[in-house]
Amino acid sequence: MKEKKRNDLKYFTSLGIVIQFGVVVVSNIFVAGVIGYFIDKWTLKNKLFLIVFLFLGVASGLYNGVKYLLKEAQKYEKHDKDANDE
Repeated sequence: MKEKKRNDLKYFTSLGIVIQFGVVVVSNIFVAGVIGYFIDKWTLKNKLFLIVFLFLGVASGLYNGVKYLLKEAQKYEKHDKDANDE
């Protein structure tokens, strides 16, 4: 029974990491899209800034998301290494 609880905890922890990754990526894209929209609204009105800022948002979102995933992976590796040493 204890092993099942441990597996459930690992599952929900992994699910939380995936959800956090998605939130980071989508929020970066959304913020960049809003900035691009308002700059376009006040300047050229040809959707150039919207497209540029959406690409920047995608790049920023993926960069920050992957950085977050790598940080979590290092945390798990350290935790597994400490558990194996004991």
